[in-house]
Amino acid sequence: MKKKHQILIFAFLISCVLFGGYLGLYLLFEKGGQEIPLSLSEIISSSLIGTIGGLGIFFFLSYYRKKKHGNIPAIDERTLLLFKRYFLLVLYIVLFGSSALLLILFAIGVKTIEIEILIVYMMFLFILIGLGAFITKKL
Repeated sequence: MKKKHQILIFAFLISCVLFGGYLGLYLLFEKGGQEIPLSLSEIISSSLIGTIGGLGIFFFLSYYRKKKHGNIPAIDERTLLLFKRYFLLVLYIVLFGSSALLLILFAIGVKTIEIEILIVYMMFLFILIGLGAFITKKL
């Protein structure tokens, strides 16, 4: 049953990566007023090759780690506890920080927010949260 769940999870992640790639191309070119410089078959093949290549790297590194370390888990209970505390803290910081930012913008008279600015803000948040999680794992 565990293997079936892993296959479903990987299939879901692959479909999300492919959908994100197509959505990115659509937003980049179609909404920008330009024509996509690639044919549909080139887009599909390049995104499939990139996704399969990324998964290949992941599986190779996973195999190499298992061969080097055996059945020793990558994280233990202490690391899980640190992750739990870190993500709980980050949840409240992002929630209250974003709320405060919106209130400040409202107070200074901003009526609209462009989607591009929101995308940059979310990318900034994801990068910071990811770096924090990486540092938490190394503790």
